[in-house]
Amino acid sequence: MQKKRLLKPYDLSIQLKRLCSEGNLDGAIERLKLTPRDAQNVAVWNTMISECLSVERYQLSYDLFVDMKRRGFSPNSITFSTMLSGISLIKDWPKYSKQLQNAHSLYESYLKHLESVKFHEPDNSKELSLQPLVAYIQILGDAGDYHKIFDVYFAMDQEGPLAPDRFIFTAMFKAISARQRRSVTDGETSTRNDAASDAKHVWMQMEKVMQKNPDFFLDPGLIATAIRALTRGSPNDQSFAFTIIHDQLGLSKPGEDMPKRLSSNLNAWTLDATLQLCNAMQKHRLAVHFTRQVMDKINWDKVWMRYLIDANHIQKLLRAYAGLVALGSLNESSEALGVLEWSIQNDVIYNLPKLTPTAQSYHLALMTCCRSADWPTAVRVYELMTGIEASRFEPGGSRSPTVKERSKGKNLPTDVETISFLLRTALAANNITYVQHAMWLADFACVDTLLSDEHTAAFYRSKLASTLMEATKRLQEAGGFTQEQEKTWSSYRSLARQVLKSTRGSPTPGVEEERLGNIRTLVDMDNYVAFEMASRSTKSRT
Repeated sequence: MQKKRLLKPYDLSIQLKRLCSEGNLDGAIERLKLTPRDAQNVAVWNTMISECLSVERYQLSYDLFVDMKRRGFSPNSITFSTMLSGISLIKDWPKYSKQLQNAHSLYESYLKHLESVKFHEPDNSKELSLQPLVAYIQILGDAGDYHKIFDVYFAMDQEGPLAPDRFIFTAMFKAISARQRRSVTDGETSTRNDAASDAKHVWMQMEKVMQKNPDFFLDPGLIATAIRALTRGSPNDQSFAFTIIHDQLGLSKPGEDMPKRLSSNLNAWTLDATLQLCNAMQKHRLAVHFTRQVMDKINWDKVWMRYLIDANHIQKLLRAYAGLVALGSLNESSEALGVLEWSIQNDVIYNLPKLTPTAQSYHLALMTCCRSADWPTAVRVYELMTGIEASRFEPGGSRSPTVKERSKGKNLPTDVETISFLLRTALAANNITYVQHAMWLADFACVDTLLSDEHTAAFYRSKLASTLMEATKRLQEAGGFTQEQEKTWSSYRSLARQVLKSTRGSPTPGVEEERLGNIRTLVDMDNYVAFEMASRSTKSRT
């Protein structure tokens, strides 16, 4: 008689997964509980817990966690990691207060588990894992329990396998950034500054840990999250972020020694965080300087270096140019155009779709042209954006523009924002030929259709409406128009008045109302930082 084959835990796990994939989660749990104990192990229970978490059955997963212990299976580090990582996916914590309590209980249980492992199996590195603590810190950050994060940190060993690592510190910086985002939403400036000071404190704690643990190393993700956490702080905190940028990324300010090669920690993440810091501090010239440093040092023969700069960085660089113009700087529009041409050229040569300028990048370049009253450059930017040969304008001519055929996705559509910038630039230049040119392009783009599109941002529809009325007024005053043109302009004005009425009080986009403070304000900020640094240095010597 053939001996009956015993069910193995591995086979049971496969059965449970199959039942769950069929949507029979309750049937899988019943199957597990009715299976002989010899066919079960911790890995099988971990599998079932993971399946519950994947379908957001959080309380059920915790009930299984309790049940597995009751049945004599001791949770391991994977159990705790699975539980806390699954719960960390919750975002709306006010609705899940019970799960937050469960997370606290899991944390306390894991601390006991670590103590047991350190006593009985001190060399079991697999069980001495920090991943559950990383997930728990993320939970605390999302739930807004920031003080508890530091309780967790200071309860950790400062040396050895359970000393904080780069993942712990990254989670802490992310939690601090989350606190800052909440304070911005709630308008709590003091809370935001406290959070940034926490970030500085965490970085200094991390440096102490690095000194005690030779195996600890920084990675770009950690550096980027630290810079972002410091960005919304006081000027002193932001200045500290620049120290990190210099020491860890190798980017130098004007007048500082420039490294011969780029740091291995400099990548798309860290550069993006750096440029965001510069623009947040209104140090737009520094944003330009840093980006140019990287652009000049890219060796296009090295594939990995081709991905240092993408459309997000170009967008922040163009935002910096727009900010500089607001301060009265000259020639920024031609610089913005050069950046777009650089991006397009290298995209074509090296096939880098992530470097392709976005619509927002073109809009920022057009904004720079508008603030500079630089019509010729605005026309060239528009040509790059749409493929429309906009420069072939003949005053009094009736020929419509032609469109270049380019590869798919390269010719972006003309939208309300684009036409608004073109008309505003022509009016700012105070040149009637430019206004005629802009109206020629507006007619070709069917400006009345664009103006009627209620899905477009109300601010730009309103801006286009008022600009269109001003442009047609200027053209009428200049004379030389046909009866057909007068009829068209009349219909534009009628539509524009309706749009202005319906969009009254629409909010202004941040990038539009963004203006650099005056030079004195920026100098005062720099003086404040210098004073704080000098005071700290003096205190440290006394």
